[in-house]
Amino acid sequence: MLESSRLSESASRPEIEAALTAQTAVADRLNLALNAAQMGTWDWDLIHDTHYWSAQTKVILGYAVDADVASYQYWLARVHPDDRLRVEAAIVTARNNQTIFAEEYRVCWPDQSQHWVLAQGQFLYTNGQPLRMIGVIQEISQSKQAALNLAASEARFRAVFEQAAVGMARLSPTGHWQQVNTTFCQLLGYRAEELVGKPFQQFTDPTDLEQDHYYYQQLISHRINSCRFEKRYLHQDGTPIWTLVTVSTETDDQNQIVAFIAVIEDIRQLKQTTAELRQRARELEQMNSLLAVTNALLDNRNSELDQFAYVTSHDLKAPLRAIANLSEWLEEDLGNNLPAENRHQLTLLRNRVHRMEALINGLLEYSRVGRRERRVESVDVRALLMETIDLLSPPAAFEILLPEKMPHLQTNRAALNQVFANLISNAIKHHDREDGQIQIAASEQNQYIEFVVSDDGPGIEPQYHQKVFTIFQTLKPRDELESTGIGLAIVKKIVESEGGIITLESTSGQGTTFRFTWPR
Repeated sequence: MLESSRLSESASRPEIEAALTAQTAVADRLNLALNAAQMGTWDWDLIHDTHYWSAQTKVILGYAVDADVASYQYWLARVHPDDRLRVEAAIVTARNNQTIFAEEYRVCWPDQSQHWVLAQGQFLYTNGQPLRMIGVIQEISQSKQAALNLAASEARFRAVFEQAAVGMARLSPTGHWQQVNTTFCQLLGYRAEELVGKPFQQFTDPTDLEQDHYYYQQLISHRINSCRFEKRYLHQDGTPIWTLVTVSTETDDQNQIVAFIAVIEDIRQLKQTTAELRQRARELEQMNSLLAVTNALLDNRNSELDQFAYVTSHDLKAPLRAIANLSEWLEEDLGNNLPAENRHQLTLLRNRVHRMEALINGLLEYSRVGRRERRVESVDVRALLMETIDLLSPPAAFEILLPEKMPHLQTNRAALNQVFANLISNAIKHHDREDGQIQIAASEQNQYIEFVVSDDGPGIEPQYHQKVFTIFQTLKPRDELESTGIGLAIVKKIVESEGGIITLESTSGQGTTFRFTWPR
């Protein structure tokens, strides 16, 4: 605790009293002037060790206005314990050096709240002897808190600035580096002291100086407040480094630019990736050109193939029809003179002709799968099946069961119709009884619909499951059951050309189930 000082006996009593009276008058006038500013005044008489506090001083220190507390001890009791030594030392220094006392410190109120105050005072001397200390006190909690908040904000900014994963820098209005963070230093390969104070142009690739000058003029003239552009800095070893720079202006209350804030991102990897993508794009463009030429050639070849198939079909069918007609004419001309065996042989001949014609038609149909123009339209599958069954005209003893609800698709109607037609006609043709039942179902599977066509026919042995999808393959001799062996091969080719798959489930005597998926 600061002890009270006493005047030495070297000064005469009348002189001291006169000085005190004059100084009291000065203190009173000062007190009147400062009350209006809500600043408290205090007067410490070192000769008599007495204190005077204005009402505002008591309020600032957390005492009642009418409380009799004007003393050094009551003041010290309010000073925050962490600030006491510092403040008392400052008082001693001001007295010994005859300097102004000015300190910010905290005072603690009875309600445990803390308040920042600014106290300023001065010792008054006579003949070098301190007689009293007068001063003012003002609460500065609001401004002090603002200052503390600003300091904390600046500390956070410095932490973000230094620890940012991208380069950050602050430049003067003339374009000289003022602050640079670690990331930026590492990017260019320099120490901070090697960059600070230098103009940014010194570290810019000469190719980009004109662009930099343009943006600098736009910013400095207030035409824009920020900008973003790509540029190349020069590494310490001379290597150009591609960066993405974002620059914004920092202004004062008069809207004058005081600094530029720059964020510098390393985009070398992005540039390399972009260059590779452009190269891939050029390669794809070349490949697309080649594909276009190839597609044109394929279209020409397909047209030639269609023409060839049509001409071949026509030329093959013509003699077949002639052979069939000749056999019929012979049978008619010979009439009853034709032996039964020869009549049977002529019948076999015509059957072979019809089979050959069916094979030609099947081959044409198989060759066209996937080469026709694919027309997509809305398809009500149940309505499609009803039309297909009606056109097939199954025997009256055959029952074909359809679910009440079936999907609506945006798909190739003709292709789906042919698949169902071939599967249903195949089930009817290969059934071992005149009566029979075919069930058709559908279920959703992600991006596909699975269709199921089941019959209660004789079934197929497992070793023949793959054989039935091979062209020209039949399970019974053609003289026993007329078949080209192309129908299921066409079904498989159509399903796969649409992006689906088809499978077969069957055992001998247990019927047959075909499952195929079809895109929605």
